[in-house]
Amino acid sequence: MSKRLDISITTAGFLFAIGSAALFAVRPIFVKLVYAEGIDSTTLIAFRMLFSAPFYLVMLLILLRDTEKRASLNLKLVASTCVVGLAGYYLASYLDLLGLQYVTAQLGRMILYVYPTFVVLIGAAFFGQKITWKIVGPLLITYLGVAIIFGHDLREFGSDVVKGALFILASAFAFSFYLLFGKKLINEIGSRVFTCIALLAASGGIFIHYAATRSVISPQTTTAGLLWILVIAVFCTVIPSFFTTSAVARIGAERTGIISLIGPAFTSSFAVLIISERFTVYHAIGIALTVAGVWVLRKASQS
Repeated sequence: MSKRLDISITTAGFLFAIGSAALFAVRPIFVKLVYAEGIDSTTLIAFRMLFSAPFYLVMLLILLRDTEKRASLNLKLVASTCVVGLAGYYLASYLDLLGLQYVTAQLGRMILYVYPTFVVLIGAAFFGQKITWKIVGPLLITYLGVAIIFGHDLREFGSDVVKGALFILASAFAFSFYLLFGKKLINEIGSRVFTCIALLAASGGIFIHYAATRSVISPQTTTAGLLWILVIAVFCTVIPSFFTTSAVARIGAERTGIISLIGPAFTSSFAVLIISERFTVYHAIGIALTVAGVWVLRKASQS
């Protein structure tokens, strides 16, 4: 009975990890569909958080019913989590959305996917982590893969690709900051409490941004566009964030991270099937190199 239970838990963990990877991967596709409705990035991110924030608030209130979890919190931890949340879920998300206005969903996903390389580089700069040749090799392979897709899209779509790529690179850097500086906080207050506080802090920042730049809902905001944003909020934000937590709890962070490697393949498949983006030999080679580089980099970083 115990063995069967272990197998069931492991199977559930793999399913949660695959589901999380797929839902996060389809997000750029839905973003493109929102943009097709004439909605700008500020409106998109504001309504995305408006729809998703109540879920995190309810979850946080449920979690804080646990006396032990409440006792683990103090003003300094909450403030630190808010700052990290603003970097990871406000700044990184907003920059990503800005970039997706200028690049294809496939290229945007691949650039964002290099965030583990920034984790290594920031770790070396701020935490004294050594960069060895075992790490340099995967870094070069990863960037070569992205460069191949970038070069193809630059020829196809022009100089706007550079602007979009820079926005998404900045997004990847901000998300790396979130991961590095959030690790200690997660250990202290728990992943679910951390996620809820971080998302709620980011929501506050986004609402202030929206209020400062918009007086009313844009007349271009369509019902279809708002429905797509609702889909992004529920199915590409709330559900995969909890899927990831559930997967880590069942099969560990390493296995969950390895399964996330299928993300770019999901994005390319959805981009081709849903919004008719082209998939060329350049995309195939670029994805293969980038995924291989990130996989080797993760193995080298853990050894």
